[in-house]
Amino acid sequence: MIELEQTSHPLTYSINTTDPCDIVAVTAKGCGKPDEVIDMYEKIQHFAQLHHMTKVLLNVVELKLNYSGSDVLKVTKVIETLLPHFRVARVVSPADFRSDLIDLFANTISLEIKSFHDEHHAIEWLTST
Repeated sequence: MIELEQTSHPLTYSINTTDPCDIVAVTAKGCGKPDEVIDMYEKIQHFAQLHHMTKVLLNVVELKLNYSGSDVLKVTKVIETLLPHFRVARVVSPADFRSDLIDLFANTISLEIKSFHDEHHAIEWLTST
């Protein structure tokens, strides 16, 4: 009998505040489908509005996006409508090529989102304005 190890884990995330306390801190893990990622951003938006915050630190180092480049564009456009006046700093794995796509798409629309390889630089960018 051959057993296969399950390689995909469901998307899980936590949403909190961090120091500096005007930043929403999100950690996402697992494997995310487009509708799950959009749902996560809706929850982030709700939490941020409830606490009157517009800066998001999103750690996705342990998140695998389970969708194509064209879906990345579609999801990015939805995020633009959800977070029109937000700054989103994504902490990503250097091996995640989709982060470059997200940054590229964000530059073509009015979404202030940027990827970083460490949290320090991400927070520095968020607090620079």
